[in-house]
Amino acid sequence: MQLSADFVALGMHHADVQRAEREIGLRMRAEERGSGDAGASPEPASHRRHRVHRRAPRLALR
Repeated sequence: MQLSADFVALGMHHADVQRAEREIGLRMRAEERGSGDAGASPEPASHRRHRVHRRAPRLALR
């Protein structure tokens, strides 16, 4: 039982790390866009929507 709980905790940790890395990447790209050509283009910046696939944590049962 404890082994299953450890697998779940490890999967949740990996999911949290990936979510944090994605958030850091988004913030860095936003900062680059904001500081790159702030006054050069009169047209608004295009916003892209990415599909976010949220997965439930899976147990490693091997």
